[in-house]
Amino acid sequence: MRRIPVLAIAFLLLAAGCGGSDGSNGRAYEPSKSPTASTLIDYGDDGITVANAADADKLTGAPDDFEAFIVADLQRQQDSKDEGCAETPEIHVAKIDTRGWAAGGSFIPQCGGNAALWAKVAGGWREVWGGQTLPDCAVLEKFRFPATIAGTECGTADGGTHRYP
Repeated sequence: MRRIPVLAIAFLLLAAGCGGSDGSNGRAYEPSKSPTASTLIDYGDDGITVANAADADKLTGAPDDFEAFIVADLQRQQDSKDEGCAETPEIHVAKIDTRGWAAGGSFIPQCGGNAALWAKVAGGWREVWGGQTLPDCAVLEKFRFPATIAGTECGTADGGTHRYP
């Protein structure tokens, strides 16, 4: 019986199409372990203000699905107006890591707002944290936020501060 080297078998299996249909060869995709280098987009100290759908075009370099998410979230916020505020809600985007994380916030001029962290979860973007304090350490760890997006401090359940990561 002739023996086939292990490397030859592995090559034949890959060539035959064995593995995941998504090109992952059956491995689960984990954003923070992606072989692709992080692409950090930093919109500077003022960030980008999205006050209407057309403003999403200012999010240069952002993934298309992130832009669509921001436009849909903005519309949702504008449709559910706060009766105490006459101004129109806006979304501010400060940073995006194109592997699946972003930071910014929601704001209503003359009424206030909050910081927000967004993550790509189960194939779609969503807000995973919002508030006016430090981001929750448990959320940052759960979604494996890079410090380049989330910062280097987070809040603990008991109100303390922890260095992140």
